[in-house]
Amino acid sequence: MAFLNNISKKVEKTAKAAARKSGDLVEVAKLNMSINSDESKIQEIASAIGKGIYKMYREGKEVPETLIESCREIKGIEDHITAVRAKIMEIKNMKICPNCKAEVQNNVEYCPKCGTKFQ
Repeated sequence: MAFLNNISKKVEKTAKAAARKSGDLVEVAKLNMSINSDESKIQEIASAIGKGIYKMYREGKEVPETLIESCREIKGIEDHITAVRAKIMEIKNMKICPNCKAEVQNNVEYCPKCGTKFQ
């Protein structure tokens, strides 16, 4: 009977781990969708900036403050993307090599791709 209880506990532990991993994968997918949406917004804003600058250039005018505000908006979205990417790396228990930008496990001392030592 103890044998069956032991097996039951192991199965339950494995099922919980699988459920947690599945939840992490779903969260990463949602966060990646958020990044894609934000990147699309940046493209739309950048396109509007470009069109506005070009139109002003054609008309011989100076660039107004409204375009500066659009640039600030892009910066805010880029900051959000950076934060979401950091959350994804936290969920995946990974870090980015500062030298080659490869994703590596948090517990490694050296980058397996380029050999950079982590602090």
